[in-house]
Amino acid sequence: MVKEFLGEGSEAGQNLLRIVSRGNAIIAELLRLSSHIPPVFRLEDKLEAKKYSDILLDFKYLSNPDFYESKIEENRELVDLEADFRENHIDILLRFYHLFESIYKYIKDLERYLLDVDKGVYIHLTIEAILMNSDGKQLLSEAIYLYGVMLILMDNLIEGPVRERLLISYLRNKGPVDLPLIDDVCKLCKSTGYLPGSTKGRPLNYPEEYFARVPLPESVISMVMGRLRSDDIYNGSSSFPQPEHRSVALATQGCMIYVILYFIPDILNNKNAIMREVVDKFFPDNWVISFFLGFTVDLSIAWEPYKAAKSALANTITIENITNIQQKHWNDVTVLNKLVNSYLVEGLLVEEYIVDNIHKIITCLRRCNVTIRWLTLHTNASTKKLKDLVNIGSQDEVLSLLLNTAQLEFVFKNIFQSLLNTRDTRWEENKKMASDSMIELSEYFSGEKALTRVQKNENLQKYFFDISQKINSLDSQESTSTGRKIQQLSQALEEVEQFPQIDSSNTVKQFLIETRQFLSKMIKIVNIREEVLINLAVCADMSYAWDIINNYVDQMQRGIKADPKCVLKLRATFLKLVSLLDLPLVRISQCMSPDIKSVSEYYSGELVAYVRRVLEIVPKSMFLILKQIIHMQTNTIQELPTKVDKEKLRDFAQLDQRYELAKATHSISVFTEGILAMETTLVGIVQVDPKQLLEDGIRKELVLQIAQAMDRTLVFQRNQKSQDGLELANKLTELANILDGFRRSFQYIQDYVNIQGLRIWQEEFSRIVNYYVEQECNSFLKKKIYDRQSTYQSVAIPIPKFPTVDPQSINMIGRLARELLQQTNCKTTLYLNQIGWFDPQNQKELVGVGTWSLLHQSVGIFGLTGLDKLYCFMMVKDLQVFVAQTRQLVEKSLKVFINEFEESLRPTTTLPDSLQRYQVAMDRIKSLYPIFIDISTKLGQIQLIRRQISNQLNFHCKIDSKMLFNSLDIMNRSLLKDIQAHFHRPEQNPYPSDDNTLLSDLAQFLDTAGINDPFTKIYITTSPLEAFPCLIFLFVLSQVTKFQFNSKLNVMVPKKQKNLYDWTPFIVGIITILQQFHSLHTQKFLAFVGQYVRCQINISLANPKDNKEDDYPEEVGCLLRFLEDFCKYSHTSRKLIEEYIPPYIFDHYFNI
Repeated sequence: MVKEFLGEGSEAGQNLLRIVSRGNAIIAELLRLSSHIPPVFRLEDKLEAKKYSDILLDFKYLSNPDFYESKIEENRELVDLEADFRENHIDILLRFYHLFESIYKYIKDLERYLLDVDKGVYIHLTIEAILMNSDGKQLLSEAIYLYGVMLILMDNLIEGPVRERLLISYLRNKGPVDLPLIDDVCKLCKSTGYLPGSTKGRPLNYPEEYFARVPLPESVISMVMGRLRSDDIYNGSSSFPQPEHRSVALATQGCMIYVILYFIPDILNNKNAIMREVVDKFFPDNWVISFFLGFTVDLSIAWEPYKAAKSALANTITIENITNIQQKHWNDVTVLNKLVNSYLVEGLLVEEYIVDNIHKIITCLRRCNVTIRWLTLHTNASTKKLKDLVNIGSQDEVLSLLLNTAQLEFVFKNIFQSLLNTRDTRWEENKKMASDSMIELSEYFSGEKALTRVQKNENLQKYFFDISQKINSLDSQESTSTGRKIQQLSQALEEVEQFPQIDSSNTVKQFLIETRQFLSKMIKIVNIREEVLINLAVCADMSYAWDIINNYVDQMQRGIKADPKCVLKLRATFLKLVSLLDLPLVRISQCMSPDIKSVSEYYSGELVAYVRRVLEIVPKSMFLILKQIIHMQTNTIQELPTKVDKEKLRDFAQLDQRYELAKATHSISVFTEGILAMETTLVGIVQVDPKQLLEDGIRKELVLQIAQAMDRTLVFQRNQKSQDGLELANKLTELANILDGFRRSFQYIQDYVNIQGLRIWQEEFSRIVNYYVEQECNSFLKKKIYDRQSTYQSVAIPIPKFPTVDPQSINMIGRLARELLQQTNCKTTLYLNQIGWFDPQNQKELVGVGTWSLLHQSVGIFGLTGLDKLYCFMMVKDLQVFVAQTRQLVEKSLKVFINEFEESLRPTTTLPDSLQRYQVAMDRIKSLYPIFIDISTKLGQIQLIRRQISNQLNFHCKIDSKMLFNSLDIMNRSLLKDIQAHFHRPEQNPYPSDDNTLLSDLAQFLDTAGINDPFTKIYITTSPLEAFPCLIFLFVLSQVTKFQFNSKLNVMVPKKQKNLYDWTPFIVGIITILQQFHSLHTQKFLAFVGQYVRCQINISLANPKDNKEDDYPEEVGCLLRFLEDFCKYSHTSRKLIEEYIPPYIFDHYFNI
C-alpha cells in the first residue's frame, strides 16, 4: 500500500496531495492580493491617515469595541465616511478575509491529517511509513514547508498593521456572528512587530514565536527534518552528478530546511552537530538562497541571532572560502561564454551533431546554470561586506552568459524534441535497412542470385541471415541491453570482413560498412531518451531568480537598443523563465484541482508583464525618434500646395530635410524588425504574439505621451485679476498643436511598423479621456470606481496618474471644466444667445464660437463628451444639495406660512385683493434667496456650456458623419413616436422590457452626436417638495425687477453692479430646476406668474399715473420678458402661457 501512496485508491496519499495543492493555490492568491492592497489601509498619506484613522482600527479595537463604536456613531461625519468606505471596499475586504481564513484552515487541515495518521485512521499507515515512501516524504515535507512559506510571505507582503486593519474593518462590517473562526484568524494574523525594510531590525524571538501561534506536532517536524537531512528526496543528484554541484542538486531541500527549522528553533540555537551537518551538506559554498519562487534570504543575516546556526555557517562565509568560490565562478563565466558561443555558430547545431554530442552539451549547460545561479544570488547578498567581496566581475558578462545559455537550451530542446518525436520512425528505418543489407548478403552467398557469379557458401549465407534475425529482434525500449547487442553485432560484422571470400569483394565490404553505420545510428537513436530533457529542465530551472532577474532589465534594454535583433535571444530567456510555473503547478495538476486555471493565469500573467517591461524599450526608443519626426513635420517640412511655380519647386523639395526624415523613419522600422522577428510564444498558458506585444508597447507609450501633454498643458492660473479668456485659448491652441503633431506623425509611421495608427490613436485617446472623466466624477459618487474596477484602466497599457495641481480638481479634465466655468462666470460675464460670453465692461468676447472650435481641435469629440458628462455630475450633486437644503428650511420654519400664502391665492383664476401679501411673502422667504440665486445661476451657466458643447458635436457630426447623423436622427424620431403611441394605447403598443438596452444605448449615441437638449433633461428623481412652485414664483418675482432691458443687446441686464449676475443663466437655471419635478409644478408656477401679472395690470388700470395708461408696471414688464425667454429656452409653447395671461397683453407690451 505504501508503494501506491499516490494511487487512486490511496485515500491518505490523495488527501495529502490535495492539502499541498491547496497550499500552492493559497500562496498564489496571497501574492496576487498583496499587490492590490488599498493604499488607504497603509495610512502612509498624512491626509488619508487623518481622515480615516478613526474608522480604520487595528486590534486595539478588540479590547473595547463598544467605546470605538459609540465614538463613531456619535459623529455623523464618521458614520457617512464609514458607509462610503464600506461600499467601496467590501469586495476586496472579503477576499482578504478569505485568504487569511484559508491559511488558518490549511494549517488545521494539515494538523487534522497528521492526527488521523497517528490515530490509525489510514490503516497500516504511519508517519514513518509515509516518510519511507518517495512520494510520501516529498508531500509531507512540502505540506509543512508551504505552511512556513505562507507565514513568511504574509508577514513580508501584507504587513502586520495592515492585516489588523483589514481584519477589523471586515469584522465591523460583517459582525462576529457570521465569522465563527474570526478569533483564531486574528490570533494567527496579529502583527508580529516586524516591518519589512524597517531600520529597527527584527523583533526578539522572531519568527519562531510567529511560527508557534498554530503549532504542528514537533515529533512529526523532527522526523521530516531528519529525512530532509539524510535523503535526496527529489533525486537531484541524477541531474547534477558532479560532486562540486551537490549543493545545487540539493538546493530545493536546502530551502525547505531553512523554512522548517523555524518550527524547531532549538536546533538553530543549540544543536551544533546538526547545524554543522546541515551547512556542510546544503550550504558549504552558498549562503544566499531562494526559499520560494525568487524570494531570497541571506543566511548570514537570517541566522545571526541563532548560536548554533551562526557558528555552523561561519566556515562558509570566511573570506578565504568566498574568495576561492567567486574566483572559480567568475573564471567560469569567461570560459563558458566562449564555449557556448562556439556551440551557437550558425549551422553547427544540427541533428547529427547533437546526437553525437548530447553528453558534452548537457554538461556545458549544467555548468552554465550552476555558475549563473551562484552569481545572480550572491551578487545580491544583503551583507555589504560579502556582496562587495563577490561583486568583482561584470554583470554584463553574466547577462551575456544567461542569454547565450538560454539560446543554446532553446535550440537544443527544439532539435532534441524533434528527434524524440521521430525516434521510433528513425529506429525502424535504420533497423530495416540494416536487416535488409544482411538479407541481401545472405542471398548473395546462396550462389543462386542472377549475375552474382559467386561460389555458394552456406556458412556465410546462414551467418548473415542469423545477423538479420538478431537485428530484427532488437527493441529500442530496452536501451541498455539493446546497446550492448548492437555493439556485439558491429564487432561481429567487423571481424567477418577478415574472411578471404569477403575481403576480396569490395561490394560485400561496402555492404558491411553501411550496415555498421546503420547499427551505429541505432545506438545513437537508443540514447535519445526523454530523461535527457527532464534532466535539462531541472538544470535550467530559473525560479530562484524570479525577483533578481528584474535587476537585469536595464542591461537587457540597453542590449536591445544597441542591437534590436538580440530580442531573439531574449525570447529564449523568457521561455527559460517559464520554469517558474513548475514548482507551484506540479501538485495542483497532479490532483487535477480546479485551481490550476487561476494559479496558471496569475503566474503566466506575471511572466508576460515582465516580458512587456523588458520589451517596452522598443516603443520608447520609437517615440524618441518620433519626436524628431514630429518636429520636422510640424516646423521644418513645408506642406506642398496644389499648384507650385516651376522656379519654386526646388524650395519645396527640401532634400536635406526629407533625407533626415527618411533616416529617422528607417530607424523606427529597424527597431520593430527585431521584435517582429520573434515567433508567437506560449508563456505559461498565455500566448504572446510579438505583433500584439509591439502594438501594446506602442499603445502604452502613446498613452503616456498624450497624458503627459494634456497634464502639462492644461494648467491654468487661478485668481487672475483679469479674466480675458486669452490663457484658455492659448492653452487649447498649444494642446491642439501638440496632439495634431503626434497624430500626423503617428499616422505617418504606421505603415513602417505595420500597425493601424488611426485606430490605435482613437481607441487610446478615448480611453484616456474617459478614464480621467471617470476619476473626476468619482468625487461626486458615493461608491467610487477604483482602478481595479475601471473598464478604461489596464494593467498592460496603464493610464498614468499625476499629482493634483488644483485642490478642486483631480486631473486635467477637471481643471479644464472648472476653467470654462471660471471664464463664463455669470457674475462677471454677459451671455448673448448663440454668440457667447462677453465682458460687460469692455464688450470683449471671452468665450465664443472659436473657443468651442479650439476645444474640439484639442480634446476632440471624446473630450467634449467627457466634459458634458462631468458637468452632468456637477449638476446632479448641486440639485441634490439644493433640494435637501430647501426641504430642510421649509420644514423647519416656512411650511405653515407658505401653505397659508398659497391657499390665499387659490384659485389662480381669480385676482387677490391686494399686492401687499406678495411683498410680505417675499420678505418672509428672504433667507432662501442666496440658495436659490446660487443654484439657479450655476445650473444655468453649466446648461449653457453644455448646449454649446452639444451644438459643436451636432455640427461636426453633420459634417464628418452625415449618414450616421441622419440614421440616429430618424431612429430617435421613430422611437419617440413609438413611445407616444404607447402612452396613447398601452395595450396595443407595449413598452420595451427592462432588459432591453435599446433606449440607453441610443441615448449614448445621441449625446455623442449632439442630438439632445440639455435644458429639457431630468437629472434627479425626488419626492414632491411642498409648495415648491409658490417658492420659485416668489423668488423669480423678487429677482426680475433687478434687471432692465438693453435694446442694443436685446437682452436683460442688471440695473446695479451689486446685483450683478447674468439674466440668461438665471432663466435657464429656473427651467432646469422646474424640469426635475412633475410638469404640474411648472404649470402651477406659470399660473402664479399669470395671476400676479393680471393683478398688477388690473390695479394699474384702476389707478393710472401720469396719464400713461398704455404703460405696464415695471414688475409686469420684467415678468413678461422672463416668460418670453422662458418659452424660448424651454421650448414651451406660447399657448401654454396664454392659458394664464391673455395674448393681447404680450402683443401690447412688445409693440410699445
